[in-house]
Amino acid sequence: MILAVAIVVSVVIALLEGGEFSALADVPLRYGGLAVAAFAVQVFFIYQTPSQIGVGVWHWHALLLVGSCLLLMATVWVNRHSRGVKLIGLGLLLNLIVMVANGGWMPVTPEAVIRAGHTDLVPSLASGMRIYSSKDIILLREETRLWVLSDVLVVPRPFPVPSVFSIGDVLVALGTFVFIRSGMLWHGCSGTNSAQRSE
Repeated sequence: MILAVAIVVSVVIALLEGGEFSALADVPLRYGGLAVAAFAVQVFFIYQTPSQIGVGVWHWHALLLVGSCLLLMATVWVNRHSRGVKLIGLGLLLNLIVMVANGGWMPVTPEAVIRAGHTDLVPSLASGMRIYSSKDIILLREETRLWVLSDVLVVPRPFPVPSVFSIGDVLVALGTFVFIRSGMLWHGCSGTNSAQRSE
């Protein structure tokens, strides 16, 4: 959710500053197909029915999730010189570290799920239960390795779309904001400079 907000806000701000949405097509992005493949893998399994998978056990879905994260990291590495991409990479790395430390899933406590009002997305709040339409698994705080890097941040109601997210998610959202805004404005600025040169 935080990533979607960052995308919308970056586009709106860039448009208000004179940027062009179409300019994003001109932003150089190497091996973008890797990122597309990674998202496709994640979509494949995150909308599966919640299931009890066992705490700390590497389920095959978790292996796919970690593999998709590695694909994203590879894309970030080859594009690391673009504005905002290093922030995205740092956020992805923090998320990957805590996921690997906890069996391949992103841990979230039952309390955070309750605060966000997402109890309808999981059959129970028992440890080891995966939350529907997410990469999260419920773990008690004392069971969670590197708890501070897990989904500990909560935006509760009355926010229209309550959500839980991690420090890594915040960095990914900030990096995405910078990448999109700078991409839209760079085209606008270059177009302005070209016009000035032609005069």
